[in-house]
Amino acid sequence: MKTKQVAITIAQMGAVILFAGGFYYFTQKQMEPTTVWQFNRDIPANTQITEGDLVKTTIPAQAVTKGFALSPKDIVGKYNNSKLVTGEYALKKKLVDKKNIDPFESMDLTKYRKISLPITYIDGLGGNVKRGDKVDLVFVGEGEKAGEGSGKGFKYSKAFLQDILVYNVTTDDGFRYTDRSEGVKGDEAGDMQDGKDIQSGGEGGKLSTVTLAVTLDQAEQISARLKSGNIRIVGRFDDSQNYDTAGFIVGEYDKVFSGEGLAESNK
Repeated sequence: MKTKQVAITIAQMGAVILFAGGFYYFTQKQMEPTTVWQFNRDIPANTQITEGDLVKTTIPAQAVTKGFALSPKDIVGKYNNSKLVTGEYALKKKLVDKKNIDPFESMDLTKYRKISLPITYIDGLGGNVKRGDKVDLVFVGEGEKAGEGSGKGFKYSKAFLQDILVYNVTTDDGFRYTDRSEGVKGDEAGDMQDGKDIQSGGEGGKLSTVTLAVTLDQAEQISARLKSGNIRIVGRFDDSQNYDTAGFIVGEYDKVFSGEGLAESNK
């Protein structure tokens, strides 16, 4: 009996020692220094990160999360999507490719305003429109040839604003619209895009409104044209350049005046 008790005691002591050793090893691994990267200066948003912007440091392994960018290859050449301050750690969520930067983060918006236009799925480039995109605006109007009782009308279109930034796109129920034009719908694809379900709950509504960032005089022009006809959004490619057009007319026409004028005066 005594031999059995001794054996049990030894086994218990061994288990305690083993647990203590494992706990000590785990603690040491958690406290083991891990190399991470910090920024050595304040960096404005949308700046391309270089090797000179980084400084190496170490922190306990337990403080390192999956969000840390641990390799310079994952940092150098990327762009920061928000302002960075000296000493801030390099995190994946703040580093993006150039095509994914938010231009509004680095813009001086002092003289800009927001104006919204109604938009449908077809008018909205098949849903391929999102914040940060640049678009052109085309006005479609109509008129009647001068002369009493002529009864001859005409329709015309004219690009009147170019290189306009999209500030926001929303659905008919007020949620942020998600561009799904490059997604794949179907059982084989699993209704997934970049690992996310393209049928994304509240963001699955119909395209309804596009909000543009414009100057005040551009807002005046857009508002007047909305009351006089229709405005269409025209998408641009990355390499698109601005150029003037004469417009296009269908029917017998007279010239239509459009331009700045002293619309109201107190003198």
